[in-house]
Amino acid sequence: MRTETRTYTLYQITELSGEAKEKAYDEWLYSRYYYGWTDENRQTLNTFCERFGIVCGNWRYDASHYSYDYRSRQEDCIDKLSGWRLATYLTNNHWSDLYTPRFYWNGRKGRKSRILVDTCCPLTGYYIDDCILDPIYKFLESPTETVTFDNLMNDCLDSFFRACRDDMESTQTLKFFTEESNANDWEYLSDGKLFN
Repeated sequence: MRTETRTYTLYQITELSGEAKEKAYDEWLYSRYYYGWTDENRQTLNTFCERFGIVCGNWRYDASHYSYDYRSRQEDCIDKLSGWRLATYLTNNHWSDLYTPRFYWNGRKGRKSRILVDTCCPLTGYYIDDCILDPIYKFLESPTETVTFDNLMNDCLDSFFRACRDDMESTQTLKFFTEESNANDWEYLSDGKLFN
């Protein structure tokens, strides 16, 4: 029986040559990349659809494209609301979906305001809530007769899937990979192969 000992020189991602860094990045992107926020995005979408009475199906997104089908479960008279009537409907029926009471701390005691509200992530607490609700907030600032409930829901879904696509794209960049590699202390051989 014979035992061999091998010695390796290990590098951090920032110490690799440009070619080796590209090889490490490509290997990570095509074999180990995982987008970790799909569940949070799905939860926001499901909550939005449930609260606003719509159905979004056959949806998908990746780093460069997105698609979805949408239909409303509302009555036609609600789907066709526009302008100030739509703004009033949203305010009367979806206030708690759009706004949360502002929270204040006074020493060790906290309290919710009865007057001031906050628009920060009211659906699930995840930042993508703001993306899906942004068209509604913009509409409520200045209601127009050309925007119907149906149009507004479609704008919300488009905003949501665009944000998901952009977020996924940002997690596939070389910069993100470098930060991920440094944060996890991954080490590489001189040719860019990950050392286990």
